Amino acid sequence: MEVKGIKKLNKAIATNLKPFGIESAELCNEYAYIRGEDRIAYKITEGTTEDIWFAEFIKERFNYTVRYPFVMSLLHEVGHHKTDDDISDGIYNFCQKEKARIDKSIKRAKTEKTWKKLEWQYFNLPDEIMATAWAVEYARTHKQEIEKMWGEMREALIKFYKQNLTLIEEDLENERQ
Repeated sequence: MEVKGIKKLNKAIATNLKPFGIESAELCNEYAYIRGEDRIAYKITEGTTEDIWFAEFIKERFNYTVRYPFVMSLLHEVGHHKTDDDISDGIYNFCQKEKARIDKSIKRAKTEKTWKKLEWQYFNLPDEIMATAWAVEYARTHKQEIEKMWGEMREALIKFYKQNLTLIEEDLENERQ
């Protein structure tokens, strides 16, 4: 199955993030800021456990209700870009080691309670909390821009899904045969 429209979707996302200094965006299986390269990776699925917990964390920690989880996750990655100069190499290296430890522990977590506790540890790492704080502050103070951004991104996402709906239906039909 060949996925169509990825370049156009990436361009639409990157265009919306360009004012923040992000030069490119790439569809991937996770959200990530690529340090020193002014680019991000993003995913298009929402409603995963991590997405839900991230929104809960923001509500609890910042008293802010996330209206558009996709946009907030993108802004969080922009937040890494915007706060990167405030993170020393020592703190950055500490955070990377902790993320590796947490990711390893999540894979071994036997209960959802343990998994959620580990996710909260991840969300509270210095670089993560700074990026989230930046994203929440921007969202609070730029509501009209968020609405516009979501409208443009939503339209691009819908086009992407429509382009690939036929492929998905064909793939499902082939599986049935």
